[in-house]
Amino acid sequence: MGPARRVLLLGEGNFSFAASLCGAAGTHVVATCYESEEEVSGWGRAAESIRRLRDRGAEVVFSVDCTKLKDYFLPEKPEFDCIYFNFPHCGRKAGVVKNRELLARFFRRSQDKPFCVEGALNHIFTRSMPLPRFKPMICEIELESRKVSFHVPQVLVDKINRGFLELNSNHPVQTVKERLTEELSQAFPSQNTDYCLSLLHQGHLSGVCHSNIFWIILSAEETPSTEEMSSGLANAVLFSHVDFCRNTDKNGWENVQQGCHISKQCYLRPSLLPYAQAIIQKGAFLPGTLHVLSGPVFRKCLIGPYSMPVFHEMVFVCAVNRGTENSCIQILVNNIKTSIHSLHQTVSGSKVNINLQEAMSFETTELNDFAAFESQLSKIQYFICMETGTSGSCEKGSCVGIIRTAHYELLSSELVVVFVSLNLDLLAMLICGITDWRMLWTSDTRFLCQFPRGELKLFKSFSLYPPSYVHDVSFWVPDGGQFDEVAFHTIARRVSGEMVISIQLIDSFQQSETGQKSLCYRLTFQSCDKALSRQEVAEMQLLFRKEIDQRLGVTLR
Repeated sequence: MGPARRVLLLGEGNFSFAASLCGAAGTHVVATCYESEEEVSGWGRAAESIRRLRDRGAEVVFSVDCTKLKDYFLPEKPEFDCIYFNFPHCGRKAGVVKNRELLARFFRRSQDKPFCVEGALNHIFTRSMPLPRFKPMICEIELESRKVSFHVPQVLVDKINRGFLELNSNHPVQTVKERLTEELSQAFPSQNTDYCLSLLHQGHLSGVCHSNIFWIILSAEETPSTEEMSSGLANAVLFSHVDFCRNTDKNGWENVQQGCHISKQCYLRPSLLPYAQAIIQKGAFLPGTLHVLSGPVFRKCLIGPYSMPVFHEMVFVCAVNRGTENSCIQILVNNIKTSIHSLHQTVSGSKVNINLQEAMSFETTELNDFAAFESQLSKIQYFICMETGTSGSCEKGSCVGIIRTAHYELLSSELVVVFVSLNLDLLAMLICGITDWRMLWTSDTRFLCQFPRGELKLFKSFSLYPPSYVHDVSFWVPDGGQFDEVAFHTIARRVSGEMVISIQLIDSFQQSETGQKSLCYRLTFQSCDKALSRQEVAEMQLLFRKEIDQRLGVTLR
């Protein structure tokens, strides 16, 4: 066993900290205080702590001035491996100036070698805000001459109607949108059509899995007639805007599988592509004009740092003569590149690689959630990939845009329409070095304060070491082996308020006799902007177990 580590404690007061430390194996404690032994012995628990220290072989030294340590410890004595000065203070009602002077004199004491400050940290402690408890919410929406209402899915309650893309917003997503629009407007005459977009759809999107969509049930007495539904934009429920949202005590959970008929349901828009297509079909589309659409879209997805159940999509639509579509695509991509390069270089000073890759060169397993869902909507020609690291290949998670082309005979047989879809949230994250999509939606003012109006900067995290907690859950899947993993992740999002950052399948086996299958998942809980306690996480885990039992029909083990 090696020599004991020598630890010097300064300004100990009643020696309670020293007494708790002296029991550590391989540590020799030298505890000091500024006052005399007579003064300290009269303080509560001080005498007991001093006796405990001496019984365990620790050194206790009184009347030590921390600014003159060389007067108390001889040069021939072994050096200290570590020095602790907890809560340095001159005592009584000493002001800030005196305490600063105390520290300055403490650090200037004479010694053979200077302090090593490489990698030193300044810890700033602030009181954390309590975890939000969001009540279920109903949105009222104007539909022609009357209003309809629907329950907002609980996982989206704090993300509905946030207004990130409003003109007076200083959110980084809005800044990215403004720069892109400004750059492309120099190459094309542009027209913004955000005002006419609706929030709800009815019917089925070809090729899109039902489990990836947030289904909505309108109140029975307010459900539009079949005629009203069929007369709208791509079978969408049309309205001018969300009038307001109000809290309600009703349960906001929607479950398609529990006796609900999909044909009578609507769903939150998962894409702006149907609106872009409808603009062309209306016949009011000017060839050569760049139509710009933007707004939040909603998609159920697996949990991950870059997997977003809601994000802001931006779509550019332009019709060009047949045979010139490749030239149009190149102009669009070049302008997007220029804008992103400019933003990224301003933020980090480093270069970023943006390239166009043919869709056929990718397997579905290589795509991030954004690209994988887009590939369900319609055929994709190109992916716009962004690399901020040194890797030479397009890594999973770096696809920020999609390019499609289509022929619309209603316009002209000589015209081809080019669609470019961009994930503004993912762009903002990659440009500003934000590694967790949840940070974009935080209500903590320390986030937006880092991004003055129209400026982007490298994001500085609130906490270097946020606590995380791990819980496992195992269960038998329902007979037939039907298990919706996306629904499993969505329930975890809902019951935890997005505090689950990772879900991993760690074990799976099947009984040979019955054929029944068992799964075991590991959930990691961590907040991006709050102090999460062990008890709060335990409550979330219990609720999660209850919900998957009721909603997914699994049998807990």
